[in-house]
Amino acid sequence: MRVAVVGAGPAGSLLGHDLARAGVAVTLFDASHPREKPCGGGVTGKALALLPEAPPDDPLPANWLESCEFDAGTGDVVRLRLERPVAVCARRDLDSWLLRRAVAAGATHRAERVTMVDAAGLLRCADSEHQFDVIVGADGAGSLVRRTFLSPVPPERLMMAAGWFARGTSSMKVQFTPGLEGYLWLFPRIDHVAVGICAPLASVPTRDMLARLDGEAVRHFPALVDADAGRYAHTIPSLSSEPRSLLEIAGPRWALVGDAAALADPITGEGIYYALRSARILADTLVEDGSTARYGQRCLEDFGRDLLKAAALRDRFYAPGFTRRMIAYAARSSAIRSVLAELVLGEQGYVGLKRRLLRAAPRFAWDSALAKLLRTA
Repeated sequence: MRVAVVGAGPAGSLLGHDLARAGVAVTLFDASHPREKPCGGGVTGKALALLPEAPPDDPLPANWLESCEFDAGTGDVVRLRLERPVAVCARRDLDSWLLRRAVAAGATHRAERVTMVDAAGLLRCADSEHQFDVIVGADGAGSLVRRTFLSPVPPERLMMAAGWFARGTSSMKVQFTPGLEGYLWLFPRIDHVAVGICAPLASVPTRDMLARLDGEAVRHFPALVDADAGRYAHTIPSLSSEPRSLLEIAGPRWALVGDAAALADPITGEGIYYALRSARILADTLVEDGSTARYGQRCLEDFGRDLLKAAALRDRFYAPGFTRRMIAYAARSSAIRSVLAELVLGEQGYVGLKRRLLRAAPRFAWDSALAKLLRTA
């Protein structure tokens, strides 16, 4: 089997690594390395578990963080201690590191831009043509492969992210902003801080989002206001609440992974874990079956139901007052803090979230009563 992977970001490179280790002839097409991507760059525990083993002379280039501050934007703030550290990486560093792992495993990297693919396995670049048994789109939100075999992700399933990279350092912070169906973030990398904000594409013009971020930065973290830093904006695709939006991501000789498949959390926009996990599932499916036929169903059974649930819950999550109450409750209860921390780490899914919160209710009641008693005393 000969497999072409269009795009060598986290999904494409891990897919190339896994297929090459299994003896599959795999070629990665990507002319954009080295490159930076506008993204927080947080790699949670679940995502870290999917990464290839790091060689002693080439460790994962990351800033390791053990806490995160959540701010409701109304004065309620809680700082969470994380049971397992989160790695925060510049995407230039993470993507290059993963591409090195793929090449070391035996994948071929061609620094060429793909201009055309078709259902017969033909792939064309500016100066060359190639024939493959399977073509995989790992080429991001604006995927050429997706546009060829499906259709672009509709605007109502797109989130817009905007921000800048600032000199200096900070703690890791997520701040919900009243009146915005999204949040802003500070993610400290090794030598700079990713400062950003996100919201549904159609809800707020990008210039207004950046103005909102500038205003919040001036008030709350002025050291990271950098007028000289270039501003960025990009879209984050996600699934709908319908299984069809996931089951359509593969055909007889093609498949999509990561952002090209719209595999990002509809609530948080986090996509690195789903990029890696979809790549691992596709690699296993191709090696075991020699085809893409079972790939979409296996994604649905593995993580898909959780993403579909998140899509159904999104409007309720960002309803007025919900995030303020969630953070206020977390400040008063260790049980709620534990749930919130596991959501950050990606350990707590949305399908079982309601049951988990109900189980935490007695402890929350006890913690609240004790806090009230102490305040009275």
